Amino acid sequence: MPKAKHYTVVVIGTGFGGTMTALPIARAFKRRAADRAGKGLKAETETVLMLERGTWWTTPVGTVQDKEVATYDFLKKTHNQPVQFWSTPNHFSGFVDLLTRCFRHKCNEDGLYDLSLVGRRGILGIFGRQNDGVSVLRACGVGGGSLVYSNITLRPKDFIFDDNKKWPLTWTKQERDDFYNLARNSISKGVLWALDQPGQSLLQPPPPPPGAPTPGAVNTGLSSIVTRTGGLDPQWAPGPLLNGLKQIQIPPDPPPPIPPPPPRRDMHNDLWIDRARLFHTAMAKLTPEFGAVDLAINDFDTAKAGSNQYDQNTKAAKNYCERQGRCNVGCLPGARHTLNKQLMAASLGAPETNNGYNQAKAAVFQNNELEISPLIEVDVIVARPEGGYEIRYFQRDEKKPSRTTRGCVTADKVVVSAGCLGTSELMLRSQAKGGLPNLSDKTGYGFSTNGDYIAFIEDTKYRMRMTRGPVTTSFGHFNTGIPESGMDTAKFHNVEDQGIPPAMATIVGSGEKLIRKLSKSHSHWWVVIWVLVKWLWKRALHSITAVFRNYKERQDIYESDDEILAQMLCVVAQGRDRADGQFRLGTNRRDTPLRLSRDNGKNDFWQDPIYTEIANTLKRLAPVVSDTSEFQNPFVNPFTKELKAEAIAVTHPLGGCPMGKTVADGVCDEFGRVFDKSKSGDKPFYKGLYIADGSMIPTALGINPSLTISAVSLRIAGQIIKEL
Repeated sequence: MPKAKHYTVVVIGTGFGGTMTALPIARAFKRRAADRAGKGLKAETETVLMLERGTWWTTPVGTVQDKEVATYDFLKKTHNQPVQFWSTPNHFSGFVDLLTRCFRHKCNEDGLYDLSLVGRRGILGIFGRQNDGVSVLRACGVGGGSLVYSNITLRPKDFIFDDNKKWPLTWTKQERDDFYNLARNSISKGVLWALDQPGQSLLQPPPPPPGAPTPGAVNTGLSSIVTRTGGLDPQWAPGPLLNGLKQIQIPPDPPPPIPPPPPRRDMHNDLWIDRARLFHTAMAKLTPEFGAVDLAINDFDTAKAGSNQYDQNTKAAKNYCERQGRCNVGCLPGARHTLNKQLMAASLGAPETNNGYNQAKAAVFQNNELEISPLIEVDVIVARPEGGYEIRYFQRDEKKPSRTTRGCVTADKVVVSAGCLGTSELMLRSQAKGGLPNLSDKTGYGFSTNGDYIAFIEDTKYRMRMTRGPVTTSFGHFNTGIPESGMDTAKFHNVEDQGIPPAMATIVGSGEKLIRKLSKSHSHWWVVIWVLVKWLWKRALHSITAVFRNYKERQDIYESDDEILAQMLCVVAQGRDRADGQFRLGTNRRDTPLRLSRDNGKNDFWQDPIYTEIANTLKRLAPVVSDTSEFQNPFVNPFTKELKAEAIAVTHPLGGCPMGKTVADGVCDEFGRVFDKSKSGDKPFYKGLYIADGSMIPTALGINPSLTISAVSLRIAGQIIKEL
């Protein structure tokens, strides 16, 4: 067997944790090499290898920045990288494409969406199935979770970090502010750009230099993305911007005269995306803490006249949001700040686009300081007696991903950034197989759903376009410690609007109504099956007869996506759950790789008190937006209970390898250094082994976690560079 190739650092995963650690370390290697060369010393090869289980993904549609779609050929032909296109159809065939090509399953291991159903498989896939109460949707591709997230860069409330027992952080308030600002710029402008700003340092980050983007300005449109078209001024309400809230202008209600006047119109808000305008108006009746979310998306820059939407220094054209509502299924205009773009520019460069401005660019790291290897799934990490680590993996075949070959590499240092589930499973497996036998007994503990919740309501009072705009535009905060929003910060939660990709419109429009109907027929499972069969028969019959009736009266099967969802609102929420889940490895072939239970062993995950708080908030919101309907979670209701399939659908899982002060209460410390319970003293760690991703977050954040994961990971990168 050939000797395993050796690297200085191996980073497992290419998401927020992996990218925010790998790029600064590679940058440090490049600078060290330059310093040695300047002193006439012999060059040393120092390389960061990033391992990713998925492929590259890109748009098949010409953009402002890449009219000739050169990126695909650049990856595929120039660099021989496995790459796939986003799904493009904005109708039912797009849903079929997502389901058959983009979802990861046993015969499609290079799919983008990995729906991890945690529990026990049934016989023939049906009978005797057991669900552990959580289903997690995560990404599989270069760029990790950034490929499918909603681009939201919200910062948690400061009281989240007040629990010193669970958050063993030694950073000061100023250091925390600095790292969050650095994380914002690293996501929206690029890690390397942010670190190259004058005076910037990962070890002791100073305030942003003059001219650097402010914390609220994470895209070129300064969050004006709530408008119907790029380049429009949202005309924020005066005042709240000083508190970081970008709110709609809502005029005060006048005393009701007799007879009542017709509905008032506020001309300031006419050009807002309908969903954002209506959501802000509704939130204003429930909490003073609401506003537009900060989005890591380029918008048309109102500061630049006409078509001059390019970087003045590089002359590089800039893509901008076209309000297509496709954030989670692939941005065709290429406006989202996904991490795959940063990683491609750093390791491979950029293609020639022939649009008059952009030119081919060489990679930032041309001397192998950074390598990215897709289609590699890590099996186990083994601590070597002589020091360093062996990383054993499965290399998937690009043409047939179900076919694998074994391989391994060695490294001085390893950063595990495979995400909450990926890192927890890898560490548990490495412990069970003897590769890392001295991991903390807390490995697998502290899993949090982050209070993830999704709900729909029908028959809204006003029509809106669910398929228009970025997938999320606005938020409302509850229980923030003030009387107007609620005083109990342990019950803090966040509610956001949620758009629907056009390809999903038919499924959501029909499916949500079906589930609501089935929920009313849940007395026996056979009644549920009968209602379902009856509904499917009626739909099939209607699809046939509609062709012959359409000339008399327009049939509903010919409605557009916007019409189907015109009077429906979808919201998502996050909140402070108790973070008391525990992972364990499956023990037989019917088990999924990971099993999950709550520490208390009593209640299911959907019975966490935070979901009662979220449901109560939605009960208050329901009459504001609809006269006849209530919010329903399609995954937790009488129908799913009858089928024994109740499960919280989670997109922001946290924990499993929580940080702690000692090995007794955590898997790693605040700098990601993994504890070794066989050691004591001031360095009780596995030397050179780190965790940097959502698995180390010790509590729920109650909001979208990407910004926090980035801030913590940048701090870990600084620690690794310091040790180097």
